[in-house]
Amino acid sequence: MPESTAFSNSIVFYGHLSELYRLAKEGKIKTSLQGSHTRHCKFWTAMKILSGIRNSIVITHGPSGCAFGVKQAYKLTNCRNSGSPYEAVVSTNFDERRIIYGGGKELRSAIQEVEKKYSPDIIFVASSCATGIIGDNIDAVVESVRSEVDCRIMTIHCEGFAGEYRSGFDLVFKKITELMDLPTDESRAKLSNFVNIVGGKMGPERTEVATDVKELVRLIHGLGSDVHSVIAGNCSFDELKQAPSVAVNCTLCLDIGYAIGTAMRDKYGTPLNSTILPYGIKATQLWLEGTARQLGREKEAQDLMRREYEEIKDEFEKARKYITGKTAIVEGHDAIKSLSIAHMLERDFGMRVIIYNFHPWSTQARQTSIDYLLETGLDPEILITKGTLAFGKYESMRQTEEELLDFLGELDPQSTVYFGSSLSFPHIPLVDLNAILNRPRFGYRGALKVAKCIQTALEYSFRERSSLMKEIVFPKEGGLMSAQSLTPKLSQDLPDCTIYAESRRRGSCMNS
Repeated sequence: MPESTAFSNSIVFYGHLSELYRLAKEGKIKTSLQGSHTRHCKFWTAMKILSGIRNSIVITHGPSGCAFGVKQAYKLTNCRNSGSPYEAVVSTNFDERRIIYGGGKELRSAIQEVEKKYSPDIIFVASSCATGIIGDNIDAVVESVRSEVDCRIMTIHCEGFAGEYRSGFDLVFKKITELMDLPTDESRAKLSNFVNIVGGKMGPERTEVATDVKELVRLIHGLGSDVHSVIAGNCSFDELKQAPSVAVNCTLCLDIGYAIGTAMRDKYGTPLNSTILPYGIKATQLWLEGTARQLGREKEAQDLMRREYEEIKDEFEKARKYITGKTAIVEGHDAIKSLSIAHMLERDFGMRVIIYNFHPWSTQARQTSIDYLLETGLDPEILITKGTLAFGKYESMRQTEEELLDFLGELDPQSTVYFGSSLSFPHIPLVDLNAILNRPRFGYRGALKVAKCIQTALEYSFRERSSLMKEIVFPKEGGLMSAQSLTPKLSQDLPDCTIYAESRRRGSCMNS
């Protein structure tokens, strides 16, 4: 750690994950999110899951702005990235009059019109804050119209004020288990060689289903088995109904997938294979071994893992030797990914890992993943600075950037790598895993990809970052401008996920 008094005064916490977890449970460190750092509300996260079910229509019962946001953020993006037909998001368009008198009549008409115009497999009626506050009885309306339409209808009580970010995911995942059929001996026999991947969201979204998940599907095929559905990542209503009859549910994201995985296990007896995101070889092995046990394909799994490793062995070991013993500083604002990346960097590459600005809120929101990680014996270092808890956008604001530079001090850019956003400008090589164009990041191939990116970043540490881009992201006058619109452009223009360090500051490596 740098010993300067100025930097010491900016530290909120520095220690291991287990210690932060303990302090959070004991109420000795603030875990609430300040207003500037708020996440999506319950309504938005519920919509993420519902958007992943094909040929379904969501009627947002409330003001039109709620539907507009879902359409812009999820449906249009997903369909554009995947080439899938656009599926409408409908609103009952609440106004002042309906806030006073209720909107039952409008909801009934919307259901009838949607069924006539789109003929969906299922209509989801989702409550908004407005209808939740006035207590509009959407269940009664749905029951009264159910016999008049041919499709299935389901109400989702997801008004934003009634729960935090995580609750929307859990609500919908548990709710859609009601759409599933009870397994029979015949259905189990038919799907005895199939698995579901659970914990997906946002439908056919390019960075989740068409890239990393595609690699998991390829590995399942390598076992001699097949994937029945990705729930809820571009799955159909029929797939949902048959889903409990598969041999095993495999979580994609441990925290998000755990809700539906445990619900299906408890309700239908579907086995669950629950591990962290399969970044790297060790995590992929755990994911495959858990899957193979339920399929009765342990030998096939061992053969597959041997073949996968042999394909990457020479290049992987060469890169691994170059990066073993180096220090990795991982940007922590995405808790799930930072924990999974830490697991890969330490277990596969033998690097020292420090997670930077892992918000204490995540100790509650991501409890399942933290418990799992600690049980495996991994306990990474955590550094939290005051900028994380200050007003602003903590993952890319001026204060946390300056605190990061103070922490890095005069580090040797040939022995330290920063894993984070391209909008950060540390004086060490930066690897942005979200900017990998030729994915996957999961599995053996993903492990090789990451290892080569780290090696390349270290070898080219003498190359400077763009000073003009830094001035745009961190202007000297007027504070931080909105840089979110730059991110897609950055990810498209970069040749790979490697970002090089500035060469002006070189020094000795960080003290242990």
